[in-house]
Amino acid sequence: MRLLLISLFGFTAMVLHAIPAIAGTVSILPMSPALGSSVTIEYNAAAGDEEMVSSGTMHAVAYLFTVDAESPEAVDVSLSKKSERWTGTFQLPTGVVYGIVKVGTGGRYDTNKDMFWEFLVTKDGSRHVEGAHLKAAMARFGQLPAPCKMKEDVEEALELLNKESRLYPGNLVAQLNYIMVAKAVGELDEFEANGKYRDLTTSVMQIKTPIEAIVIAQAYAAQGKNEEANRVMADGATRFPKSIAAEQYELEQIGKAETLNDFIQRVLKHFELYPSTSARQNITDAVTRATTQQGALRELIMFLDQHPKASAKTYHQAVNFIGASDSLRSEAYRLIADGLRAADDPTRRPRNVGVSEWNYEQRISRSLLLFVKGAIERAQNRPEDAITSLEKSIEISGTDAEKGCREMLIDLYRSTGKTKKALAMASAAIVDGASTAGITNAYRELLRSNGEDSLEIAAQEAKLRSQGRKAMAKKVQQEFLNQTAINGTFTRLDGSAVRISDWKGKVVIIDYWATWCGPCRQSFPSLQKLYERYRNDTNVVIAVVNVWERTDDRVKTVKDFLAKNTNLTFPMFLDKDDSVVRNYGVTGIPTKFYLGKDGRIQFKEVGLHPEEQFLEEATTRIEALLAQ
Repeated sequence: MRLLLISLFGFTAMVLHAIPAIAGTVSILPMSPALGSSVTIEYNAAAGDEEMVSSGTMHAVAYLFTVDAESPEAVDVSLSKKSERWTGTFQLPTGVVYGIVKVGTGGRYDTNKDMFWEFLVTKDGSRHVEGAHLKAAMARFGQLPAPCKMKEDVEEALELLNKESRLYPGNLVAQLNYIMVAKAVGELDEFEANGKYRDLTTSVMQIKTPIEAIVIAQAYAAQGKNEEANRVMADGATRFPKSIAAEQYELEQIGKAETLNDFIQRVLKHFELYPSTSARQNITDAVTRATTQQGALRELIMFLDQHPKASAKTYHQAVNFIGASDSLRSEAYRLIADGLRAADDPTRRPRNVGVSEWNYEQRISRSLLLFVKGAIERAQNRPEDAITSLEKSIEISGTDAEKGCREMLIDLYRSTGKTKKALAMASAAIVDGASTAGITNAYRELLRSNGEDSLEIAAQEAKLRSQGRKAMAKKVQQEFLNQTAINGTFTRLDGSAVRISDWKGKVVIIDYWATWCGPCRQSFPSLQKLYERYRNDTNVVIAVVNVWERTDDRVKTVKDFLAKNTNLTFPMFLDKDDSVVRNYGVTGIPTKFYLGKDGRIQFKEVGLHPEEQFLEEATTRIEALLAQ
């Protein structure tokens, strides 16, 4: 077994928060702050975003980048309202060369449509310091931690790298990244790029810093000279112990572990050597995946018991698996308690997550841990204990409570004779836009048992759903994936081609299916109803795309299917060589993708869902994307 870790420069998301459809405006004063100076942030909220600012607890999060740190440091800046503006000031710490800003409440943020607001630090208010343009470029690679992940813009990154190289010709990191990006966008071919890599590696006679070691190693690797790259990294780790180069080298060694136990021991040793590592969550997630995929739950428990700063999120991921094993449920309870304590430990907050955002995430983690606890208690036939845990879970998370938690609690209320509580909970779930097919059925059955007829029930449900749609529209923005647009070409049944990019400016739903796929076929009546709902809206495209067929003549196979199902009138396309579905990373069908007007993937839906639930959620998503 070979276990692979991602680079130290990769990050794992915690919770991706709300991104308002309409961005407000931020002014950063001065626009080009000097090293160590004070910075003022002024925020004007966008029209229609009054709910976010009405809490009265607005703050900005400034992500501050130094030259050597692989991860930014998040700093909360309290904002106070002055007239129509929210204003706050903070002092730039020593060494900060670049920063990006978002504004929000902890659970919801305005990120300027993922472009954030930025400032580049200067020496004296005019000349930018070394590394400012470099860090601004790297922020545009789309590889920052989720809380500060900026929209990818390779062309802008290339221009910034060019500026950095002109201002500071000796900046090797800028030079390396410029070559890599220029090659990626076609400004340099492979021959030209390799020539520049060779120039870079031969220009350094002796490596003087940890960053130089990393850059030269990457330049060798880009030429396919992996032995030279490994030699440079090993030398850098020896010469600069406990440095960024040393940690990068050690991470690569962890990834070479041949057994699971060896992997875990290397990880624990790494945490001892690098207690402040920004890769902690990434490495921990790798262990969780490896142990759960192999069913090595006792090894996972051992790892958590020795992990010095496992997050509450990690405990929740683990007990989801451990709690399902009858023989390990006592351990699951203990780990849930450990996870709840972890949520109360501020020392476990990563440097790249702001305090308010971290507190919000811990609240959600507490709720999820109690949800798992309630599920285990229910499985052990302890309904009253389960009710207590689930009620506490919902109390902590409020309208953010998991739908499954609400449904489980409603079922327990009904089974223990607490029908009034069950009806109140079901009604609240519908109003909050958090109902499931199970909750809706329970709501109807409870009203029916109270003697109400079908017309009365339908009228009451429609009233609640009207409120629920408004709540869902707000909540659905929190689920935006904001993944980079993926282009490709589909073929219509008449042989004409259409590129996904041709639909830019419209909301697009792509549904991948095959004729042999039962759940795909079962989903079509619901999809037809959705198509009929939007068929006259020129801003909405529903593209049903046939993939993975097991016949030579796909066109005939699909036409034969449609001839037998004349009620299906939605547009049909083919992914003739399955190249597009491959690029979308689909592993099972049916899978639907919802694209925003800019082509970015905002929602992904896998599998078959009850018709009522599908239509409710799909309509809410489409309306939210239309409002962008």
